[in-house]
Amino acid sequence: LPLTSITAWEALFHRLGVPTTATTAPKTNKPVSILILNGAGGVGSIAIQLAKQLTDLTVIASASRPESQAWVKDLGADHVVNHRHDIVSQLAAIGVPKVDYILVFTDLPPYFDAIVEVVKPQGKICAIASFTDNLPFQKLFAKSVTFVWELMFTRAVFNTDDMEEQHHLLNQVSALVDAKRLRSTTSKLVGAINAQNLKQAHAALEAKSVVGKLVFAGF
Repeated sequence: LPLTSITAWEALFHRLGVPTTATTAPKTNKPVSILILNGAGGVGSIAIQLAKQLTDLTVIASASRPESQAWVKDLGADHVVNHRHDIVSQLAAIGVPKVDYILVFTDLPPYFDAIVEVVKPQGKICAIASFTDNLPFQKLFAKSVTFVWELMFTRAVFNTDDMEEQHHLLNQVSALVDAKRLRSTTSKLVGAINAQNLKQAHAALEAKSVVGKLVFAGF
């Protein structure tokens, strides 16, 4: 839980600045939505739960297989779209053609054009995977879109003044787990750490057939 929880929490609340239900600032009556690409992955699985438990967001998660779609729905996603098909038309079909926030928990380049299309003016996008592609970020200019990165190691590597924030957020995560409002994203206990189990786990990851996290225990 710690690594994925830090990444998901920082992306949602520190980078995108999503207000929580406990925020005292005036709230809009208009529905606010978030699109989470790769919702069935480890970070996405935590982000869905945090968004549903701590915010008023309408959560749209992407998943491509029946089992991963069932997984994100079980975690609380309000809608599911298949990222292997046209995201723009799918969002229009569910009645949410534009979204306020986008979390990209997968490679950004294949989805960049769709993201440009569906993000609202003055919306916010957060990505966690670096890339070398030359993307036309000027396409976001007319909408005054905010694009930010999230890397959970930034605070530790650069010894930032707010590094203690990770201590505080993990305490809040543990409280949510104790209250059974947040659950582990472990989907399979692979077994002991040995060559055979490692090979099987890598094969599953390479086949993109994993939801949540695989866990090893013992040697």
